[in-house]
Amino acid sequence: MKKEKFLTVYAVFDEDTQVLLSAWQNEILKNYKGTQTMGIPFHISLGSFPVEQKQSLLNLIETVGNDFSMFQVKIIKINTFEPSVLFVEPEYHPLLMELHTIFNGNYADGYEYHAHATIFCGTQEEVKSSKEILEKSFHPLTAWIKEIHLGEFFPPKIHMKKQLIQK
Repeated sequence: MKKEKFLTVYAVFDEDTQVLLSAWQNEILKNYKGTQTMGIPFHISLGSFPVEQKQSLLNLIETVGNDFSMFQVKIIKINTFEPSVLFVEPEYHPLLMELHTIFNGNYADGYEYHAHATIFCGTQEEVKSSKEILEKSFHPLTAWIKEIHLGEFFPPKIHMKKQLIQK
């Protein structure tokens, strides 16, 4: 992950999903502090960009937000990026992939895109133990993608929240 500032566009879950993911994360945080970014909503990142692209991203998010309706994704499993990231993973969804295609930037880390919502980051041992904790309460769920945000890292800061159209 780049240490310099960068922008990220991400798809944000509905409030009920935020509450559930937060409860799962809090069970882990009883045992480990972790290094995951706190203070931003649970989300699926769509792309990352240099800060110089802020205005064009604000314009694009506004346009996309006016064209896309809210949609549901199924969170189907727990997974890890070894050795340090624990996340929940959605089932493939064509609208999520379409959003990723629109915001297909890979400035921050150079990894291949893999839709996920990070729950915990830590050492290999902490992630392994945290996965065991999460497995006790995890169940597949249906979540709504309701907003697109433009955030800046680091420190985390939200520049824009755009609600998707309600059907």
